[in-house]
Amino acid sequence: AVLLAAIFGKGVACWLAARATGISSREALGIGTLMNARGLMELIIINIGLQHGIISPALFATLVIMAVVTTLMASPIFERLVGTGMYQPVTEPLPDTAARDELEVSR
Repeated sequence: AVLLAAIFGKGVACWLAARATGISSREALGIGTLMNARGLMELIIINIGLQHGIISPALFATLVIMAVVTTLMASPIFERLVGTGMYQPVTEPLPDTAARDELEVSR
């Protein structure tokens, strides 16, 4: 239950906020999915809570598992839901003069 609440709570809230600002549904879904990858911050906060006696060791263990699982699953879910369709490959080669000019600028 904690895991589902964490996934949907972060994901749906971020999706709604992104859609409210005019971001496309697909990009908003990506933002909502990637928000689950911020487990390091959660681990820091719950560790402080445990040290100050705010949360119990049992709740700490549950929250650590939630943070690790949501972080590890964010990237595969993002690739599955959003995929690589957002990125357009370059189909036309650069003209020789443009490529040569680009090389000269970078030297």
